[in-house]
Amino acid sequence: MVILTWQQLKKTDLPFFEELISSSAKWRKKELKDLSLEDYIGQYDDLSGEWRVWEEKESPVAVSYHLESAPSNQKPWLGTILVKAEERRRGVASAIMDQLSDEFMDIGQKALFAAVPIEEYEWSNFLTDCGFEQFKTEENKGETYLIMVRPFE
Repeated sequence: MVILTWQQLKKTDLPFFEELISSSAKWRKKELKDLSLEDYIGQYDDLSGEWRVWEEKESPVAVSYHLESAPSNQKPWLGTILVKAEERRRGVASAIMDQLSDEFMDIGQKALFAAVPIEEYEWSNFLTDCGFEQFKTEENKGETYLIMVRPFE
């Protein structure tokens, strides 16, 4: 069982975040695009989300971003999760999802949502491995997204 702690992402954590991005070429191309990391993070400043650095035994293993209440449906959404390359397939992401789910259940929510570009099968498979189910598809800015949901009950 993976036991994680977390802290809010700070400017001093950006080199770790950069390390995660360097081993996630597809994420870099799809999400970061031509932005600097600080500009990418800044895109989310107007939302009430939270960037976290997740640690195992005081060593950083992942970064995530989530919203407690997304503008689209006022429900919790996972925006980003990147796990250190050598820590993948060990249950780190599932532990993060479990912890977020527990936090949201404690405030009366019933599910956590996420969206992935429809052509990114690896991303949807990853979320399925973390307890998400396919929900529907949506168009946004000319791209089709698979909306996924992780029910808490």
